[in-house]
Amino acid sequence: MAKGMMASTEARTQTQPRPITRELASFASKLRYEKIPEEVRKRVLLLTLDQIGAALVASTLDYITRVREYALEESPDGLSTVIGSQRKLRPEWAALSNATAGHGVEIDDYHNIALAHPGCVAVPSVLAVAEQIDARGHETMVALALGFEAIIRFGLSVMPSMIKDRGFHETCVMGVFGSALGAGRLLRLDPETLASALGLAASHASGTTEYAQSGGEVKRLHAGLAAMGGLRALSLARRGFSGPPTILEGRRGVFQAFSDEYRADAMVEGLGNRWDFLTTAIKPYCCCGLIHSQIDALRALMAEEGLRPDDVLEMIVGTDSLSLVHVNRIGARPTDMNSAQFSSHFSLAMALVMGGNDFAHYVAAQSAGFRDPAVVGIAEKIRLELDPEAEAAFPEHFLARVRVKRRDGSTIERTRYATGTPDAPLTEAEIRAKYRRMAGGIVGDATANAIERAIDALADNAPARDVLRPLSAGTRRS
Repeated sequence: MAKGMMASTEARTQTQPRPITRELASFASKLRYEKIPEEVRKRVLLLTLDQIGAALVASTLDYITRVREYALEESPDGLSTVIGSQRKLRPEWAALSNATAGHGVEIDDYHNIALAHPGCVAVPSVLAVAEQIDARGHETMVALALGFEAIIRFGLSVMPSMIKDRGFHETCVMGVFGSALGAGRLLRLDPETLASALGLAASHASGTTEYAQSGGEVKRLHAGLAAMGGLRALSLARRGFSGPPTILEGRRGVFQAFSDEYRADAMVEGLGNRWDFLTTAIKPYCCCGLIHSQIDALRALMAEEGLRPDDVLEMIVGTDSLSLVHVNRIGARPTDMNSAQFSSHFSLAMALVMGGNDFAHYVAAQSAGFRDPAVVGIAEKIRLELDPEAEAAFPEHFLARVRVKRRDGSTIERTRYATGTPDAPLTEAEIRAKYRRMAGGIVGDATANAIERAIDALADNAPARDVLRPLSAGTRRS
């Protein structure tokens, strides 16, 4: 994808813009399982597995529990599973709780060019509706593929301007359309109704990235609000309530509202012939994806140069301009889990002092109030700077350079791409192993394995309800 984006003024002066919203709705309503390539089907299942693992590992956290309790209090009984509860709720409320959990610990998927987190919205939205209507596997996989693709293509249309220029958070702004499109296809809405639902969904598109400047738990909720908003839009559209059918491309549509520069055609170019979500990254580390290449470069120094905490006099991290805004503001002393996961300084210090950036490492850091003297001491020696090579590579590639000045007077340096992205992808075995670690630690290996088998069985057209059914039968670990 070219780095240049169409200036927004060009789009605004068009008298008859391409009917992007209607094209997207038409494609979704007509897509059939048989038309989806095998590699797309396989990736859908792996991304679904990864997302459910992410939701399970976050489900015991206090801020996720508060959202779940809110959903349980407000919703009548339904048929959709709520992770962490034996009660089933209406789809909107189950999706709110599960999507918030799925985005709850910064271990869910992301796309480096679209700068999007598709799984935490697409999977909970589609599965909640699939359980409600007792959908089969193939139809559910079609809906999931559409949800993933819509979110990624929205990002390709508006990024990086939306976040760099305007400060909006992608997960709710983009996610609400993936929720509506994927679940709407599962409900077999006609193109006109589906386009109207997208028009309604836009009124739920929201959220800024101020959390990356001063902390707060709200980032997690953005996924839940997107999933809930998309399903609410569908419920209203099915009843005949209308939304603008030019909501994406219109003169007062969402593209111009959320970014200074955009390329509307990216939303629909090559639909069905090219699946852009295939390059979605799966995270090995439990922090913002922009930090991953930094961690990889530091880990290379640890493995290849034997770098230890006592060696460090200063650590200079060369990165791109977005990272200087998004993961450089919190600094060495975060105040909560979210700010720790959006601090290059603290996350890199954890990698060197604590030996990793898994969920367990961040929980341990939290138990110390994010004030472990050894971690903070290293974090205070770290500074970020703009690196021309990293800036030129971004956003197609997440690249970082870590240079360490050692106490013995020597300087060592490594440059790495982010593990889990197309530049350094995880294997299927590694993805499955990650899921088993996450899920097994919460619900036990037997239940985790049953969920994994049920996800794989969607390809054989097994009932979608089977995916989360083991959570009702399994024994939850304390």
